[in-house]
Amino acid sequence: MNLFDVYPLVNITPVRALGATLWDENGQQYLDFYGGHAVISIGHSHPHYVQRVQEQVAKIGFYSNSVKIPIQQELAAKLGNLSGYPDYTLFLCNSGPRPMRMR
Repeated sequence: MNLFDVYPLVNITPVRALGATLWDENGQQYLDFYGGHAVISIGHSHPHYVQRVQEQVAKIGFYSNSVKIPIQQELAAKLGNLSGYPDYTLFLCNSGPRPMRMR
């Protein structure tokens, strides 16, 4: 089975990343300005992020928004306070489906 051809691929194979730096399989270093899906705005491999992800995945990796998830409420409160909009409502979701091109 082949991977679905969604969009043109850049001819590099990332193997490691730290902060805003990315390395490919040949050791070539890149400054990572990628702004697409699943972007980690704090940079790659940030120690606090890695620790929190490890802690969470050890408990439960994912569950639907159809149940109470206290950490989401904590995030909403922090974002409201930081943004100056504590009375606004936050809807958490992924980037949604991508258009598919069939062959």
